[in-house]
Amino acid sequence: MQRFFPRIFYGWVMVWAALLINAASTFLNPVVFSFLIGPIAASLDVPKSALAWCLTLRLVVAGMTGPWLGTLIDRHGTRWLGAFCGALSGVSLILAAQANSLWVLYVLFAISGLAGFGGPGGQLITQVPLAKWFTVRRGQAISIANTGTAIGTTLAIPITQWLVDDMGWRASMTIFGVIVVAVIMPVSLLFMRRAPEDMSFFPDGSAAPILGTEVVQTRTMRLATDEDWTVQQTLRTPAMWMVLVALGLSGVAMTGTLVYRVDFWHSTGMSPNLVGFGTALDPFCVIFSALAFGYIADRIPIRYVGFIGLAGLSASMIPMVVTSGEAITILAHNAIWGIAAGAFITLNSVIWPNYFGREHLGAIRGIVLPVSIAASSLGAPLIGYLLDSSIDPARIWAGVCIAFAVTAVLVLLARPPRLIERTPSQGMPLVRSGATG
Repeated sequence: MQRFFPRIFYGWVMVWAALLINAASTFLNPVVFSFLIGPIAASLDVPKSALAWCLTLRLVVAGMTGPWLGTLIDRHGTRWLGAFCGALSGVSLILAAQANSLWVLYVLFAISGLAGFGGPGGQLITQVPLAKWFTVRRGQAISIANTGTAIGTTLAIPITQWLVDDMGWRASMTIFGVIVVAVIMPVSLLFMRRAPEDMSFFPDGSAAPILGTEVVQTRTMRLATDEDWTVQQTLRTPAMWMVLVALGLSGVAMTGTLVYRVDFWHSTGMSPNLVGFGTALDPFCVIFSALAFGYIADRIPIRYVGFIGLAGLSASMIPMVVTSGEAITILAHNAIWGIAAGAFITLNSVIWPNYFGREHLGAIRGIVLPVSIAASSLGAPLIGYLLDSSIDPARIWAGVCIAFAVTAVLVLLARPPRLIERTPSQGMPLVRSGATG
């Protein structure tokens, strides 16, 4: 494909391809599902808390297959793998639209989890290849691609509301499945490639492995490691476990909030139009905040970006705690949430390659992903059962606020580790916490 883009570093073609894939995959995320859960529950005559297990099963399967998927991405890239995942996800949605049983939905959502789309923190299919193609401008490249998720969600919210109201949830899911297949399959086949070295490039389009000017080298080496950690070395670092716990706990809070906040706002007496506009404000803000924080992540330590994002998510829950149905509360929540989510997405995308290198990135993320996803998968049913009980929703949202605050502190304390090489006679390399970043 480089012959069609002779003057452009092919990594930027990958960025725009990833943006399209991320946009199409938004029809699999919890925000869209939050508009479908009510109509599906009413149609099948099942509790919403029981239906929430569909998302949980998708996430659990995604977590179980994460190591396999990550290793395949490292070895073969996402050209054919991305096409397969797009077909699997889209067909699963189309078949789910015909389901008349909760158990059939469970099975189809679980199958769709094999593709890894719709999980918290972005997609392995798009993030791992981009982290391999960029080092100096990694934050910018990944943030541009991640705006695809925000743009897709911004468009998907009014489209979903309109389709469900006019055509029903079955037709809506069928259309979503067709879009997923029609976009992800051809884009993956035509544009996605494994690593720059496969096309005789170096990361960022450099003429050699050395990064740009001395100033850029110094800054980049301070923010991102130039060593490639193995999975075993990564698992021995306190930073990995602190980040993993933070992402798992925030995933519980985030998934549960995303699935049930639409119904919660409706329960306060807000009009459907206000709820739709307020909810769309979240991904609209993400478009700009993801770009901004991607730029910032190339200039300050990623743990600071993560702290800002998670602290912001904590602050965004305050309007949900104090609301009595005022319009300003849904607008404030979604605006703050959207701005903070841009930093959170950047954290999840950038911290792994910055801390642990490029070569084994897919395997590393594939190993740690199951723990994060397993925790996140509990969010929807947990919040659902709490809301179905007699507990005041304000107390539930206050608990979510505290959970985000705890994760912000954990990320801030997760300093980048350093690899201390040892000779073969001295045994395996050691790891220790870094002194910078």
